[in-house]
Amino acid sequence: MHTQTIPDTRYLQALTQSEPNLLGAPASGSEGETTMLERVKSLFSDYCYENLSKNVTQVYAEKTYFRDAFKQFESAEEIREYMLAGLKPLEGAEFVFNRVARSGSDYYLDWTMRLDFKKTPTGTWEESIGMTHMRFNADGKVIFHQDYWDPTDIVYRRIPIAKQLIAFVKDKM
Repeated sequence: MHTQTIPDTRYLQALTQSEPNLLGAPASGSEGETTMLERVKSLFSDYCYENLSKNVTQVYAEKTYFRDAFKQFESAEEIREYMLAGLKPLEGAEFVFNRVARSGSDYYLDWTMRLDFKKTPTGTWEESIGMTHMRFNADGKVIFHQDYWDPTDIVYRRIPIAKQLIAFVKDKM
């Protein structure tokens, strides 16, 4: 397992290769920019098997960089399979986008992830906040996706030994 906050070689290469000045992403405030952001929001807001199966490869470029708290990938197909596998322990999942900020050709999406796990009573949604840094190519497809969020409370505490360790560390702080 990697860490999502250490700038490893793959991350640094992806930053260089997705340099906004080289890619010609849609202009700020343009229809192309609006369309590309709406595609991302639609993919994550309706986080279900059918939508992910059909649309991940429409939102992400074939060659792309993706890193979250658990995995790193370099293709849209790998991302699609990862997202679909992530649905297995869930009754439901969705992302609520709070804000989108742009700095040059870099986009920062502030979100709340909502998960309803199969092992809890239906409708017992758990929430976690996070942020994603994205870059897009000239076609408006994601070529760089770096998540920043803490999976400690929503995911790791479901693993018995991790739950005990997390409780111990929190108690000592």
